[in-house]
Amino acid sequence: MQEDTDRQAAIRRFLGRPEIGRAHVPAASLAWYDAALTHRSYAHEQGDSGQYPDNERLEFLGDRVLNLVVAEILFRGSGDPEGILSARMEFARNQNLAAMIATAGIGFTDMIRVGCRQEKTPGIIAGALEAFIAALYLDAGLESAKNMVYSLFSDDILNYSTEKNYKKELQEYLQKREMPLPVYELVERDGDDHAPVFSYVVAVGDIPLGRGRGKNKGEATQEAARAALKQVKKSGGPP
Repeated sequence: MQEDTDRQAAIRRFLGRPEIGRAHVPAASLAWYDAALTHRSYAHEQGDSGQYPDNERLEFLGDRVLNLVVAEILFRGSGDPEGILSARMEFARNQNLAAMIATAGIGFTDMIRVGCRQEKTPGIIAGALEAFIAALYLDAGLESAKNMVYSLFSDDILNYSTEKNYKKELQEYLQKREMPLPVYELVERDGDDHAPVFSYVVAVGDIPLGRGRGKNKGEATQEAARAALKQVKKSGGPP
């Protein structure tokens, strides 16, 4: 069917992004990616034919792979003792993952298929991301899965604080008010090559809510979320 052909082409284009780096994917592996990006609500709508498997089994595997990579990033990039490292593993929880993949700006959420009445909740987005990591692991091995996580999230992981996570707080604030997930966009990079400064804007729909600057993506997006929280709480909610 043309719909399936278009879907496969869209997945191949997505996999070819530099953050993922899978330009040539065998057909068998493509099926893993398709399943990873398919929520059970969509699969159930298609009936019992099994033509559209969902991502729950892949999510189980991807959760373990992701936790391993996050632990390695924290171990190599931080001198914190074991207790603090364990607390910072909270990064891999659903709310945080959904916020961070929105920060990445690669259109991941758009690739997820859900049922016609199913909202793409943070849990669904995080589950799809874990399943996608599993598909990448099965297709290309642990090193490729690690490279993707490092490319997309290493700044966020190393700057993650269990004490005050503005991106998580902003997402929860908007979710309680049934607003769309916030989207972060890089709007400027200046400074010297050895000491760049990044500027990000966070928006809901077409409405910018806050802007932040920092020495890396994680710091700048946290500052943007902090500014957005201040704005929405002052005004009583998004405009």
